[in-house]
Amino acid sequence: MKKLLLLTFLICGITSFSQKIIEYKGEKINALDENNNQTGIWKLFDEEKNILIICEFKNGEYIADTNFYKDSKLIATYNNVDELIIYKDSKTIICNFHRNEDNRTTLIDKNGKEIDSEIKKYYTFNAGQVMPMFYGGVNKLYEFIGNNFKSNGNKGKVEVQFKIDSKGFATEIEIKSSTNEKLNEEAIRIISIMPRWQPAYQRGRFVKYPYMIPININ
Repeated sequence: MKKLLLLTFLICGITSFSQKIIEYKGEKINALDENNNQTGIWKLFDEEKNILIICEFKNGEYIADTNFYKDSKLIATYNNVDELIIYKDSKTIICNFHRNEDNRTTLIDKNGKEIDSEIKKYYTFNAGQVMPMFYGGVNKLYEFIGNNFKSNGNKGKVEVQFKIDSKGFATEIEIKSSTNEKLNEEAIRIISIMPRWQPAYQRGRFVKYPYMIPININ
């Protein structure tokens, strides 16, 4: 296990240094600077819901409002401190993210009361969160694994559990289950060298998000 952890650490260090910018849909986005801080324009997509979130960074700090789009229509703006403006039915609703002691997040108005549930649902469903995404989709992910996995003749199924961190790197990689232990080290290696993902975004912030991939070697 120590050997696997060391291998993961070394490979993650190499990939984190090299994957500084994402090229997606003809654009260069979601860049990291020399200190691995977010820089420039960041875009987050939910292809199924047609959601787009756009923000801008310098030295890891926000330098512009975050805008939320649904079907190319601006439905909310967040000033990255605590004020969220929701646009619905020709109305402008100003509210704030409020995190309770149990870390549960809700939206409150200027008087400290929770906003109308329908407005909250409108924002949350249409733009409030975006899940991690391997650029190009699941088929591209398995294409990458298939092209780079070195089984050395071993066969079996391995389930690999990991988390996509706030910058899109796979971290905390571990084997959840395996029918052939000889595949375990390679499974961890292949997840470690994956191209950087789109990170998850929830409740006004980038978050670490769990993921699991089954790898079948026949």
